[in-house]
Amino acid sequence: MLVNVEAQNSAGPVMQVPDLWSDSDRMAVTGFEVAVRHGDLAGALLALDGVTAQEAAAHRQTISDFALRVRTELLSRDPVTSLSVVLVDEAGFCGDPEDYFAPANSRLSDVLTRRRGMPILLSAVWMLVGEQAGIVVEGIGLPGHFIVRVGGSTGVLADPFNGGRMLSVGECRQLVGKLSGGAVQWNDAFLHPIPMDGLLERVLRNLAHIWQRLEVPEQMLRTARFYAALRPREAEPRLVQAKIADAFGATDLAEMLYRAVVDGFPSSAAAETAASRLQELRGAAVDIN
Repeated sequence: MLVNVEAQNSAGPVMQVPDLWSDSDRMAVTGFEVAVRHGDLAGALLALDGVTAQEAAAHRQTISDFALRVRTELLSRDPVTSLSVVLVDEAGFCGDPEDYFAPANSRLSDVLTRRRGMPILLSAVWMLVGEQAGIVVEGIGLPGHFIVRVGGSTGVLADPFNGGRMLSVGECRQLVGKLSGGAVQWNDAFLHPIPMDGLLERVLRNLAHIWQRLEVPEQMLRTARFYAALRPREAEPRLVQAKIADAFGATDLAEMLYRAVVDGFPSSAAAETAASRLQELRGAAVDIN
């Protein structure tokens, strides 16, 4: 489950559909879906941020400007050093350990402006700039920490969160052990490149955790909606949307979303859960077959 929510009783807060889901949110999700279909990582992340078309164009130009500088550095340096010189030494991109869970650290538009972010968003910047500069930069989703590999399967591992520090495989093993307290056993598969949808899912899970900690219902629902758009064939993200709307008193929206789970995923466990809650809300049995 993306977030952990439970329906509240009638004494809880009551929110209207526009409070939880706006027309601009609908447009952003559509843009996100288009970007995902076309393999456009920047477009998907900027749609998730909800920026305007003009703002998105400005952020894309920023990425292009960095890529142009990297191409200049490539005339005299290796790829990973070129990226590090431009993005770390000159632009100052680095992690934000003091306010790690700030929402801005999980938004590409803010990371490009503030030059601070979570490991995965900083890695995304390296990937996007590298792509335009003609460098293969792959996202590597270690358990608990996101890094990049520059130069393909035999390339160099680097940590954008920590100033682009280059890592050996042994150091990656140590990092995973430290972050997990020894609970996660090393697997060489951790070094396989993560596909775009996997990266986006990880960003969405980070955001879900952040908005739940901050108890911001409209952002909780918005994040779940984007996750459902990313995984349209899965019932659980849609059930989470319904539970969030239900928990914050948007009963009409919750009923519509529960019904969509029942109709879209008949005979599933999610449909059973949705039907049970619909029966409580409507006082009548719901057919899930």
